[in-house]
Amino acid sequence: MADNPHRESSDDRSSEGAAGSVVGYLLAGIVVWGFLGWLAGEFLGLPTGIGIAVGMMLGAAGAIYLIMKRLSA
Repeated sequence: MADNPHRESSDDRSSEGAAGSVVGYLLAGIVVWGFLGWLAGEFLGLPTGIGIAVGMMLGAAGAIYLIMKRLSA
């Protein structure tokens, strides 16, 4: 049982989990903050797309910060 050649190493699973987390953080940050930017743009009467663009940039920056913080630990 200990010499199972089909068994994956723990490093393979942890790298897959980290990659999934990175993609999840980026997508969630961009989508959620883009939506909040759209809401702010509608509420403040900004020109079309300005609120969405600012929100998406803030979301991406926040996601990158969280990714760096999580992976450095």
